[in-house]
Amino acid sequence: MSTLKIKQGEAKPVTLTITDENGAVVDLSGATLFLGVKKDKGDSAYAFSKEDADFDKTQAASGILVVDLSAEDTDQPESTYIGELKCTWDGPVIIKSEDFFLQIKRTATA
Repeated sequence: MSTLKIKQGEAKPVTLTITDENGAVVDLSGATLFLGVKKDKGDSAYAFSKEDADFDKTQAASGILVVDLSAEDTDQPESTYIGELKCTWDGPVIIKSEDFFLQIKRTATA
């Protein structure tokens, strides 16, 4: 699993490349996407989430998605969070997607 490091309150685009178990890109053309970020895997509520309209899907056929995290999204307590990308489409069935870690670090204050 990969880890993305970001500072509290930092707005940042995140690029996700989706591949299958053989490393081939997954064509996500026509997919409906949802990104949920939780503090702990067992949490029922997300710390923040992004809906389908929040994604730039111009490279979806190549398995590349971009989602902008806002300063409000990342204004969370310093910790490591778990990101879950959910895809709904008529493509191949994904048995389990790989989660990723989002590490939010405290911003330096003067």
